[in-house]
Amino acid sequence: MLRIYGNRRSGNSNKVEYTAILLGLEYDFKEMDFQKDLKTEQYLKVHPAGKIPAIDDNGFILFESGAICKYLCDKNGSTLFPKDLKKRAIVEQWGDFSVQHVGTAMSKVAFNMVFAPMRGMPTDEKSLKEGLENLERFLPIVDYQLSKSKYLAGDTMTLADLTLFSVLEYADAAKFDLSNYKSITKWRKHIMEMEFYKKFHEKSNVLDIPVI
Repeated sequence: MLRIYGNRRSGNSNKVEYTAILLGLEYDFKEMDFQKDLKTEQYLKVHPAGKIPAIDDNGFILFESGAICKYLCDKNGSTLFPKDLKKRAIVEQWGDFSVQHVGTAMSKVAFNMVFAPMRGMPTDEKSLKEGLENLERFLPIVDYQLSKSKYLAGDTMTLADLTLFSVLEYADAAKFDLSNYKSITKWRKHIMEMEFYKKFHEKSNVLDIPVI
């Protein structure tokens, strides 16, 4: 059986679990404690950097959430990661955009608004300002794209949507208001009403604050 090593406070971990649920896969979820489990000798054989998520698919070990999701989709012939070269390239494009631009900016905001105070660390005002400025720069691009189509890469849901959705999970904890982005807000609400998202929450006691 597929085993997912993750933590449901992690957006990247959730992205893998969302994918598995959408694919209808049976899996064992191994909840990893950030302080106790990630640097053990046993787990470092799974992920040499001691990070999550990672999977063990009947002896096949793989880490990095993007690689895992693509592997699971290809293995199961899912349209979440289409076979058509051009359609796949568009999914890759928006997935990369979400991680590199939106996700990087959101991580800076979330760290400074949530995790630095939790750890008694000072806010890095320069980093926070940069994160907020980049969200203001990049979110309108995503919002416009979603005004043209139901999903990020077209009229059907793909890994691009799961990627963007997972990086935006940090917005609530960081008290970042997405309501000015009408298309993103509508799209996000739609995904939260989907069956896979409800099943995910049935499986877990998801806490309010994700860990980056």
